[in-house]
Order: sequence, then C-alpha cells, then structure tokens
Amino acid sequence: MPPDAGGREIGAPAAARHITVRACLPPRVEKEGKMRSAQIEIEGIGAARAVEKLVQGGVPVLGAKLQKKGVLIQVDAKHCKKVFAILCGSCYNVKKVSFSGWRKLLERMRRYAGLLVGTAVFAGAVLFCQSRVLRIEVVGSGACYTSEVLALLAEDGTGFFSPPPEGGALTARILALPRVSFCSLHHEGGVLTVQVELSDDALPLSTEPLYAPADGVVYALTVVAGRALVAVGDSVRAGDVVAENGARATIAGVTIAYAVDEIYAGSEDSARAQAYLAHGEIDQLQTEQTGSGWRITGEARVTASRNLG
Repeated sequence: MPPDAGGREIGAPAAARHITVRACLPPRVEKEGKMRSAQIEIEGIGAARAVEKLVQGGVPVLGAKLQKKGVLIQVDAKHCKKVFAILCGSCYNVKKVSFSGWRKLLERMRRYAGLLVGTAVFAGAVLFCQSRVLRIEVVGSGACYTSEVLALLAEDGTGFFSPPPEGGALTARILALPRVSFCSLHHEGGVLTVQVELSDDALPLSTEPLYAPADGVVYALTVVAGRALVAVGDSVRAGDVVAENGARATIAGVTIAYAVDEIYAGSEDSARAQAYLAHGEIDQLQTEQTGSGWRITGEARVTASRNLG
C-alpha cells in the first residue's frame, strides 16, 4: 500500500502482529520522548486505526504493538491528555496509562509511598535496636562469674536497651576478679558477649563455705560469689560460717580483729618478737613488765579466704 507523506503505510492488514510508528522528530527530541514516555492500551474493533487518528491529530506515536483485544501504543508522556481528547467519544476504550523511565519510577514511588515509608521506618528501627544491648551472654571458662559480671555491667550503666559499654575500665574491673586471666567485650546484632577466661593452672573452685578463723569481730568482709551470713562489726567465734557457697562456689574473704593480751618471758624486745611471730602486726601495742615476764596487749587481725587468689 502507498505510504503517506510521513513514511507510514495506511490501512495495514489487521493480521500484522506489530506496528511501529515513528514521528518525524529531531533526534534529540525523540530521545527525550523515550526518557519520559507513556504506554496507553486502546481496545476496540480496528483499534490499529487509532494510531493513524492520533498521528493525524498531531500526536507523535513512538511505537505500537497489536494485542489480542486492541493495540498498545507508546507516546510522549506530555501528550497523554491529548490522546484522551482525540479518542474521546470514539468507539475505542482507553483502558490504562502506564509511564516508563523516570516518570514510571516516580509514579510507582507515589503509588507505594506508604509501603516505602513503612519499610524505611522498620529498617531504621531494626538498625537502631541492633545498636543497643538486647541480650547479655557471659561465655568462657569464667562463666561461673556470670552474676558478678552482670553486677559490674549494671554498675557501669549497661543493661537492656542501653548503649554497649566502652570497655577499658569495665574490662579492668572484670580482670580484677579472682583467677580471671582474660576478658573481652563484643557487641553485635544487639547481643553483648562477655568472654571471661580463668587461668589455665587454676585449681577447681571449692564449694565449701568460708569459716571464721578466730574469735573476734568482723573487721572486713568480701563476697564475690556466695552469700554473706555476717556483716562488718558482728562478733563471731572461730569456726562460724561467715559466707556460704552460691550456685557454683564460694568466693569470699574475711578479716577478724581480736584482742591480744599475753605474757612473754625474757626481755621486752624478746617479748615483742614472740608476740609478732604469734599474731603478726599488732595495733595499739602496749608492753608492761610483770613478775612473770612482759605483758603484751593490743589488737591483731587474721584473714581467711575461699577461692580468692
């Protein structure tokens, strides 16, 4: 069939599967048209003729493809309203308009704006939560210090949903626990892992309670693991339980202060030396000569521990 002035065949057979129509546009304009093109589906008998009608109406058709019930055309997005105006009142049914290129991307973003915002908020919430402490795990051979480590973390302000600890001073405090030779802190995915290792040559922890080493008054008491049964200032007798074992072992130490009042034979210096060998350092030491020797008075201290050092 003879082509028209624009180089298109008029009255192409309906059996043709594809119809491609190019408008006579400068190369730059055509390229820009593709960047912001729109696809319009036209249904109806002889829908392919709508392409000619649009071209005659001054709408550059960038492409056309026959479909089962009509034709799918591609035009510059700015001509969409003109397409509807030309085909308005005709026997054709314009079903839908879809954009391609950047226009299509923007249209989809506008359509799914709520979903995109929700996804962004959810992703942000997940990232924020993972930057916080959601769970604390104490691992390693020093896991027996779990309660002590958790207490040190709490004193440092580290707990559920708190920022991860800096380390440094906290690590040093954990290393100060008896028999601990290694400590590391690692935070990932909301989990704070505290690795605590005991010395390789350390003996198994004793589960026996801690007993008072002498009659006297509790001068100092340290309980790392276990439960204290006395307090500083309480009077105790030798053999009394001052701290009992916890879930795994007793880690505690106690210092008892007691009065010294004894008589030693010999010179005053000899009496002082004998008292030192028997009691160690004596506070408020006083000497008094008697008919049977030198009387030494004062206050001495004795310390006992269980699994400390």
